[in-house]
Amino acid sequence: MNKTVQIVNEWGAFEAAHPNAEIEEFCRYYLTMQRSKLDLGENFAGKGTPPMPAAYFMKLIGYIARLFEVYITRALSDLPEIKQAEDFFFLNNIYHSGECRKTEVAQQQLMGISTGIDTLNRLLANELIEERTDPSDKRARLVKVTEKGIEILHECYRRAGVVNNLIFHDLSVDDIKLGIQLLRGVEAKHSALAIDTRELQIVEMYEKVLGHKPDQCKHQ
Repeated sequence: MNKTVQIVNEWGAFEAAHPNAEIEEFCRYYLTMQRSKLDLGENFAGKGTPPMPAAYFMKLIGYIARLFEVYITRALSDLPEIKQAEDFFFLNNIYHSGECRKTEVAQQQLMGISTGIDTLNRLLANELIEERTDPSDKRARLVKVTEKGIEILHECYRRAGVVNNLIFHDLSVDDIKLGIQLLRGVEAKHSALAIDTRELQIVEMYEKVLGHKPDQCKHQ
């Protein structure tokens, strides 16, 4: 079959099933369908594969995130100034914030204040960051990255690049960009939401955001 005709037929079938869909949505659908035909090898088979797409997707994201943490911890293990992967993440956050309050850094990293302060204290002890009193609030402390911290951070970037290539070397740049497109809206929404609703129980958070209780949700 002519490739143009094949695409037109695919679009016609998709449009009939989803009359309000945009072309961009069809493109994502088509790419997903083609990739679903590939033999990707073993995944979670026999290890609690979630039956619903959203649950499977979330487990996949979480597992890849844990793999990254295992690999990045190994990659940074011989840097004496970096004791944990969180040290790198905090240092990166502060560097791109310029100068910020210690409590803000902990919140942005979705970490409790006391645990976050422990991480910041390690960075201070290793002279990767420096602090001063916030002139607008004498009770608060501002932190920023030192020259030594910048040097260490760039070495962390180099090693993180090795880890990224290790994990994603089988994916094309276009596939990676598609993944970014699909997920960046979720990250942008929930990075703020997790902070703004941190005092709420998960059911209260769900109802506040979606307007109904979890037992009415359509995706599992």
